[in-house]
Amino acid sequence: MKKPDWKAWLNDEKDCKLWLSRYIKNKMLRKKKDESALHLRKTDHNLNFANWIFEKHKDEIPKFFGKDTFYDWVVTIYYYAVYHASMALVSKEEYDSKSHSATLCFLISHYYHSKKSLGNEEIELIAGYLSKEDIEILGISKDLRERASYDVHELFERKLAEDARTKAINFINKSKAILAQ
Repeated sequence: MKKPDWKAWLNDEKDCKLWLSRYIKNKMLRKKKDESALHLRKTDHNLNFANWIFEKHKDEIPKFFGKDTFYDWVVTIYYYAVYHASMALVSKEEYDSKSHSATLCFLISHYYHSKKSLGNEEIELIAGYLSKEDIEILGISKDLRERASYDVHELFERKLAEDARTKAINFINKSKAILAQ
């Protein structure tokens, strides 16, 4: 069996639905009451912590650690802020996810493909739903988080952390807007 591929799911709704069925069958996605508020609380918790560590790089971290930086951890924490915002979206639909790939698959199916079958008026009503670019933020953030966590050769500069922060804030704001509907 081929590996899950979120990029393919964006382009192939049938493949996405097939994987979604597998995730439900294997209980990686299960029905559960809406706990989106709890996920949003964790989202804000992670975002605040990542921002705090990011800001500490201006003065305190160089003072105590010299040239050593912790941008890899900042990127990782921003990813988890985005992931909990994603879990809030999954939970709003009364599901729970047990894997990052299942979460991506669910979001692509419910917040990307589902809107394609609607008319223009309906699309305007749900303009807050996730675009291809929004889904890519989660996928790319996941890839970056994995590199930050496991690749010992990767140099993480301030610019990467800034990009992760900008994308995380945009995704989280859009997720909150969807949840407020």
